[in-house]
Amino acid sequence: MFIEFFYQTHQTWSRHRRFVAHAEQLPGKENSRYLVTSLPRSAWPTQELYEQLYCAQGEMENRIKEQLGLFSDRMNTESLRSN
Repeated sequence: MFIEFFYQTHQTWSRHRRFVAHAEQLPGKENSRYLVTSLPRSAWPTQELYEQLYCAQGEMENRIKEQLGLFSDRMNTESLRSN
């Protein structure tokens, strides 16, 4: 299940932010995740934002961790983005 809403703090945020919530029921427990973004809904509908952008980023970070833990002790360049 996906839902989105908008929120703005009164003192620290200059504009409202889009919150995307993903909730699912796993065997024996609930699993909820939240994503805060300024990306517009017109460019990234709720489910696509979570599945195609957010999950893909997490998967990429997991692959980088695997490389550091299993195969190498350093990256090729200084920038995380280029690696």
